[in-house]
Amino acid sequence: METKIARVISYLFHPLLFPAYVLVLLMNLETFGTASIPLLHKTILTGVVLMITFVIPVALTWFLYRYELVSSFFLVSKEERIYPILSVAVFYYITYFLLKGAHFSAVFNFYMLGATLLAILSLIINFYRKISLHMIAAGSFTGLFAGLSLKFGINFTPEILAGILVAGVVGFARLKSNSHDPAEIYSGFVMGAAVMSLLLILL
Repeated sequence: METKIARVISYLFHPLLFPAYVLVLLMNLETFGTASIPLLHKTILTGVVLMITFVIPVALTWFLYRYELVSSFFLVSKEERIYPILSVAVFYYITYFLLKGAHFSAVFNFYMLGATLLAILSLIINFYRKISLHMIAAGSFTGLFAGLSLKFGINFTPEILAGILVAGVVGFARLKSNSHDPAEIYSGFVMGAAVMSLLLILL
């Protein structure tokens, strides 16, 4: 039962879903003046981001699995993660580039830039050891709001606590499913949070 719950949690908080989650949250926070965006525009924008950052990378991974270029759709070994992670970095940067001129939320653009950088760093680390991509994504969410709080003095305590809570739940799920060891879990979260927050503070 616990293994099934862990699997569901891993699906719900898949790393490729975080850009869409962050976008939806930012578009509904009064802080950034985006809550007034018409629902139709929000829906279209979310659909576009989901297509580029989730649907296409997942389809590419399925293609690799279908033609036996990887042995598992879940990319268990670090060797099989190379091309999927590289594709994620490319599609994340495409998302950043396409939305760079949009003024609805510069924060989301920074997030996508940070996510691209994290994907590249993950790819480099992957040559030497595994690291939890789920925890990197959860860390990036937490780091986004921690960085904004430190740079602009805005109170994002609820969002930061939500990020830490999600990270704890996801970390439990990844350990319970035997997908990672504790070091890979903790290092993933720290890297995601540190890189994202530092990027926001320095830019």
